[in-house]
Formats: sequence, C-alpha cells, structure tokens
Amino acid sequence: MARVLAMVWVGLVAAGCGEQKLASADLVTASRAISVDVGRALALPPPGSFAVTGVTQRSYENAVAQVISLTTRGRTPGENAIYVAFFTAADLPDSAGVEGNLLKEPGIDDFALGREMDERLPGVAMSPSAVFVQNKYGPFGYAFGRGIGGEACLYAWQRIANSDSVFRPRSGLVSVRLRVCDPAGTEASLLRLAYDYVFNASLRRPGWNPIGDAPPPASEIGKAGTPIYPGPQPSAVTEREMPRVARPRPARVPRVERSQIPTPASISDKPLEGYPTVPPPPAP
Repeated sequence: MARVLAMVWVGLVAAGCGEQKLASADLVTASRAISVDVGRALALPPPGSFAVTGVTQRSYENAVAQVISLTTRGRTPGENAIYVAFFTAADLPDSAGVEGNLLKEPGIDDFALGREMDERLPGVAMSPSAVFVQNKYGPFGYAFGRGIGGEACLYAWQRIANSDSVFRPRSGLVSVRLRVCDPAGTEASLLRLAYDYVFNASLRRPGWNPIGDAPPPASEIGKAGTPIYPGPQPSAVTEREMPRVARPRPARVPRVERSQIPTPASISDKPLEGYPTVPPPPAP
C-alpha cells in the first residue's frame, strides 16, 4: 500500500510540473504586430539618407502593413517612418467600414490626410503643396512645415493601383505614407526621399501587380542612324548659324589732358649790356 501511495504522489508531482511548463502557443499578446528584420522591409529609403532602425509588421486577411522606423533627429514630437500597406488583388474593403481582421484602405482626401498629420506631426502647421509631382511609381502629394526650432518637416502620401476594368480583375493596391523631420534638412532634400524610395517586396498572389509592367526600352536602341551618346548630344547648329554674341565694350577711361608745359624762350646771341665782351678764341 505504501508503495502504491508513493507512486501516486510521484505522478501528481509530475503532473503539477507539467502544468507549469509553457508552450509558445500559450502566450497571447495584446497586439498582432511583430518586429521583423530590417531586411524584410516592404520599402526602403534612398541610399545615403535616413537609416532603417526597425520594422513593425502586422498581417490582415486582405493586407500586410508595416511601420518602417527611420533615424530620428530633432525635437519635434514623433518618429520618422515610412508607413506601407500591400493590399491583395481581391476582397478590397469598401471605404464605408471594415469588419473582422481587414485593413481599411487609407483615404487621400483632405480630412483623412489632415487627421494623419495631426497624429504623426502634432503641433506642426503643415501646408499642402499645390505643385504636381511624380516619382517612378506615379503621382504623389506632400505637405511641408516647420517643427520645433524651425526644423524642416515633410509628410508625403501616395496611392498606387493599376487600372482596373470589368473585363480585368483587380490588381491590388499599395498605400504609402512618409513622415520625416530633420533640423539640417530643407524642403528639397526631404522631398528627395519621396522621389527615390524603392519597394523591397511583393505579394505572391495571382493578379497582384499594382505598379504595372516596366516601360519598354527606347525605340532608338539597336537601330542604325540613331547614335546614342553617353552625355548630352552635341548641337547640330553650325558655327555660321549660331547667333553672334556682341562682345562687351571696354569701359571708357576718362581722358586726362596734359598740362601745357611752357616752351623755354630762345637764348639771344647779343651780348648783355653792362658786361665786357669776351673775344672769341683765335683760329688755329
């Protein structure tokens, strides 16, 4: 009996120890966002600009979204980052609302963009630009302002989608937001980030191609009679056809008149009065 009781006690202790051992599936986090390696970022800034310090990713049933953190300098509240979302080619949610684990497509109207800038650039007066700008992926918009201490701040947005039709399935969608402030930056230097950022991934889904195919090469390539030079092509205008440029005349130097030097009076040969006349020397 004692032996049976001992075996039961050992079994209970083993069962208690087994319950204390946790599995990876037992941990439930409050957010579905995970940190991934910087090499798996969906988009990257241009070389020589801001470094990528971290990538936070969240997966949805219809999209994959990332917050790509960049080096942040200055005193303006907020974090320099690229916000990217890849939407699938099918089942894009309507703008009216989203149910379940679906990501709503970010709007590009004035109200939606103003709310985003108030959240990511608090206290900074941003002025949207009315100039049409376009990078290699298509047109985009941006706003510029001054943060704390006068540092330059830029917020850019872009919606990339290929043309869809009734006879053609949806090709997906890419949403991009860029928030950056830099005390040593200018509007032109920060705008370069919106021009030169690149995508680093794609979705392996049928029909997913929001950017479209690459443009064909120039028609002049490989044809005779169309030379291609490494630099700017020389002008075909001959020297005779080129307009002559008038040479600037030298500045006129004021003429300085010479002062009239009086001519010395001629010496007379007559002997002076009151003095003895000296005879000339005798001839040899």
